Amino acid sequence: MFNKIVRVAARGIPLDELPVQLSKAGLASLWLVQRATNGTDTGKLVRECTFPDFESTWGFLTQVSMRSHLWGHHPTITTTYNKVKLELATHDLEQQPNSVSDVDLKMAKRIEKYIHMYSGSSP
Repeated sequence: MFNKIVRVAARGIPLDELPVQLSKAGLASLWLVQRATNGTDTGKLVRECTFPDFESTWGFLTQVSMRSHLWGHHPTITTTYNKVKLELATHDLEQQPNSVSDVDLKMAKRIEKYIHMYSGSSP
């Protein structure tokens, strides 16, 4: 088996522009913008979700992990039984490390598809 990891240069998104970008992507009501508490203009996207059972949770996490590996972009994930918390930020942005980028938005959109697949809800 061969996995081709595709790394693309990320473009940072200013936090004041992020709500507009989330709205355009149809993610505004689903993903929260969490600002850093250290006084910098950094932040991350945060999403919490609940699945019907443990198996669905891990099916979802497997999908996210495979996509993350292929894109070379990995979220921070916290899980307990059927609850998952995801945090997206780009750590290697040159201008503003640990900020939200266009790659985070792309990953959030893909994660939403997986959430619908495993939660039994329609998009």
